[in-house]
Amino acid sequence: MIPASAKLALLSLFSIASKGIGYAQNDNSYLEKKRERDEPIPLYKSISEILTENWWILALAVGITMTIIFVFWLRRRFSKAETAEMAIPARDPYEEAIEALDGLDAECHRMDAKPFVFRLSEVLRVYVERCFALPAMELTGEEFLREVAEHKFFRKRYDDLLHDFVDRSDMVKYSRESIDGDGLRLLLDSAVHFVKDSHRRLEEEATKTKDQPPEVKA
Repeated sequence: MIPASAKLALLSLFSIASKGIGYAQNDNSYLEKKRERDEPIPLYKSISEILTENWWILALAVGITMTIIFVFWLRRRFSKAETAEMAIPARDPYEEAIEALDGLDAECHRMDAKPFVFRLSEVLRVYVERCFALPAMELTGEEFLREVAEHKFFRKRYDDLLHDFVDRSDMVKYSRESIDGDGLRLLLDSAVHFVKDSHRRLEEEATKTKDQPPEVKA
């Protein structure tokens, strides 16, 4: 016969063992190997973790660096362009106009009337603009004649020549009317005469101004 106290102790042990087995079955993680190891918490983060958390700082730094490089490149480029412009002296307007007119003279019989007159008018207007500081390239024919008439150098000079040149040129450029080879030659000769004669007069005025004695103030 087993004493009653012994039976009670055995029942208690059996009950505790049953609860332990049931807890182990319900909580599978209790037996996981990770729970069996006591791993220390890392004190430092990896490079990938740092980059992932602070990607915007890296992107901002890259953007600022690229902007600085781009601005520096633009400054060097514009500086080189300005240096090149300063190194190449501007050509004399008269020499440039005569060279262009000689080229048109050689092409007079091979070019169509409209492109020929457009180019001839451009040469004359560029010459006037560079020599006399008039916005000749931006003006219509009437505006060009009005500006020229108000300029002190052109007063009572070249009125008929310029009026005839502009009228004939505009007729060819802006209408269906054409002009033969003799007409083109006449326009070319008018432009050549204007450029050469105005250049001669400019040189004469410059010589007079240079030789004129300075005014003596009382």
